[in-house]
Amino acid sequence: MDFGFTAFVMFVAVLAAVGVSLLLVGYVGTLPASFAFGWRNWLPTLLLPVAGPLWFAWQHWSDFSRPGKQILVGLLLLLLAFAVLYGFGPAIIDRLAAGNK
Repeated sequence: MDFGFTAFVMFVAVLAAVGVSLLLVGYVGTLPASFAFGWRNWLPTLLLPVAGPLWFAWQHWSDFSRPGKQILVGLLLLLLAFAVLYGFGPAIIDRLAAGNK
């Protein structure tokens, strides 16, 4: 079971790391560009870390579709990591605890 637990932890860690990286790259790709479009664009982008850049990319999709896609995929990967962690995590811990009794 040690290999299964290690694989589970690595899978969740890689999903979370790639998700956060994509969110960060998308945020960095939209935040500086939003300053060029006035305060009505940069204020939500700055104050709402996920929804703001996503909204800005949606408003200017022809120019910022790549950062918008990066934010969406990063958010989906993070949600998947949390779903796997909280969906399968307790079952794996129960199996580990049953083996150690």
